[in-house]
Amino acid sequence: MGFWNLIQEIKYYVKLEGFSRPFKKFLLYQSPLSKFVNTPIYNKIYLNQIKKRAKRIEPKILQIETTNACNARCLMCPHRLMKRKQKTINLEDFKKILDNVMKNYKIERLTINGFGEPFTDKGIIEKIKYVNQRYPKLKIDIFTNAGLLTPELTENLLKTGLGRITFSINGLEEGYQEVTGLNYENTKRNVLYFLDEKNKRGKKFLVNVSMMILKENEKRAKEFIKFWGSKVDSVRAYYPSDWAGELKENMGEQKIPYGRKQWPCSAPWTHIVIHSNGEFLKCCRDFESREIFGNLLEGDDIKKLRNSKKFKEFQKKQLNFDFSSPVCSTCDHAYDSSIEWWLW
Repeated sequence: MGFWNLIQEIKYYVKLEGFSRPFKKFLLYQSPLSKFVNTPIYNKIYLNQIKKRAKRIEPKILQIETTNACNARCLMCPHRLMKRKQKTINLEDFKKILDNVMKNYKIERLTINGFGEPFTDKGIIEKIKYVNQRYPKLKIDIFTNAGLLTPELTENLLKTGLGRITFSINGLEEGYQEVTGLNYENTKRNVLYFLDEKNKRGKKFLVNVSMMILKENEKRAKEFIKFWGSKVDSVRAYYPSDWAGELKENMGEQKIPYGRKQWPCSAPWTHIVIHSNGEFLKCCRDFESREIFGNLLEGDDIKKLRNSKKFKEFQKKQLNFDFSSPVCSTCDHAYDSSIEWWLW
């Protein structure tokens, strides 16, 4: 990463998360202190912090999968393997899920995404408006491939209150259709139009562009960053997950650090993930709903579910370094969680 790209990223994350969290990431990932991470002394201190924080941390991020339908066929996404029935949440069910969680927890950020393209949902604007009106301080995140981002949809989105939008573009002209199944010129035109209209209106929400690095696009990653870097708040080019061992092909030069110490994951404490049929899951990696802890569309209360014997036993297993649960046993994220508990 070049110097100016680094400065851009620092500004972006300070706007997104405040100063404390990015500063901690810098210290433990990029400063000389990073050499201290995973040493015996560090591990002892870190484990003590995990146990303390696990007693007091409450969820800050809610992810509601408004739909699991998608217009793309991305090589690095498990959507093409998913056997779950496609479903789009209607407005009343969306309200029911959101209100259930918000009455119980002080959620700071809502991600309107899951294993689908949010703009396949014809009612997405009404859902965002409801959030804006009912919970005006709640920051809204949307991740989209922009293939369906028409001028009309752009107009309607810019009338709402977004916190951040991420365009998952995943390449330049060469190889783009092979990677995503979408037309590059259409995606590019849609995003540039959106950015132009956003700037005309003086909208201040954050815009991120991302690219997952695969063997089909990795040679042009620097060009990708250079092209989009001057147009948005942040550009990320990174290696994809293998989705808990379910998707190992098309991984580019990804090297999962399996030799690194595996730590308890903070996600079951900090995040709440709800699938489009109302199911409450342990985390965002469980694309097939392999372990369900309840259903908010069947009358379950989220606080009772998170305090249930089943969920508490799952959390206890994590704290005891027992990663035998479905998804956890093969998850690559656990091998890169050597600092995340400091961030909450």
